[in-house]
Amino acid sequence: MANFGGISAQAGLADAKLLLIFGADRNEEIICRGKTVHIPGSADLYRVLDGMVPFHRLQMTRSFFRQHRRPELSTYRYIMNMVTEPERNPQVLENIGRLVRGAAAKVINRPEAILRTTRDLVARKLTGVEGLVAPRAVRLRAGKPTIAMQAVAKAGLSFPIILRETGTHKGEIVGLMRTADEMHASQVEGSDHFATEFIDFRSSDGLYRKYRVFFIGRHIVFRHMLVSDEWNVHAKDRQRFMAARPDLRAEEEAMFVRAEGAFPTTVLETLRQARDRINLDVFGMDFGLLPDGRVLLFESNASMNFFPFLADPEFAYVLQCREPAQRALRELLGLVPTEDSPRPNVELLE
Repeated sequence: MANFGGISAQAGLADAKLLLIFGADRNEEIICRGKTVHIPGSADLYRVLDGMVPFHRLQMTRSFFRQHRRPELSTYRYIMNMVTEPERNPQVLENIGRLVRGAAAKVINRPEAILRTTRDLVARKLTGVEGLVAPRAVRLRAGKPTIAMQAVAKAGLSFPIILRETGTHKGEIVGLMRTADEMHASQVEGSDHFATEFIDFRSSDGLYRKYRVFFIGRHIVFRHMLVSDEWNVHAKDRQRFMAARPDLRAEEEAMFVRAEGAFPTTVLETLRQARDRINLDVFGMDFGLLPDGRVLLFESNASMNFFPFLADPEFAYVLQCREPAQRALRELLGLVPTEDSPRPNVELLE
């Protein structure tokens, strides 16, 4: 590996025009497996780029400017920020902003925009989008639970309320609080929390459906539809619930008839309006559809996982999302695909 002021590059890739920046406020959260970097709450969509796309990698830390000389960025056409969790990594994001300030390269997912994607700020941004319901959310600072309850009351939130610690994803929650007393007793001492109003989104068949799309430049790419008999829908429900329901698998597969998903025109227009308000280059959104056709926001940020895919032939149809995602990302990065470009590598969950 060559090193250029903290930038690592494999031999022969010194002329790469793309720089990916990874990092975390806590170094122990960074796990490297070969060419893949795993960081909780960070973007992984870069992995759809095929082996014909050379890139350099820089690891940003809280003390980066004390440990490294400022790297030379003038040779890069694009710099892609992969640090996407504002709650966990505010210092690293500030350092990235300092590093790329004034750079000639196009910066994908600028750090100052990432810092404005906390759950409460996103809910405010998307309030008023036609056809979208953005449940109210409030941040509860670590301290006495009584003060937190006052903040909930001041924000006008109604029970039941979803309580989660800040900086958590993948369906990780403290619980669904149905009363003020239950919420008062459930807060994790010393931690900030988000309190979000719960809106029942059961379909007419009594099941819960969670949709995920990715916004990549000007494109919308449908990733999946998960179905569960429980409201906190998550990837585990594929094998736990959907595997035994061929009708649900067929319903999800039918969504891939279009790259953006087989949604009604009104839903797609709502998603486009939401994209314009979030103001990121690459990010995802999880949502449900209410009986009246409106979109119910669950969350929207750049930390959503695109990988891995389930190593189960019954769900192989989900792999259809990788090619439009690759095309969209290559377009965003100004990369022209060639006929001999290999298909992207896909990590399967064994």
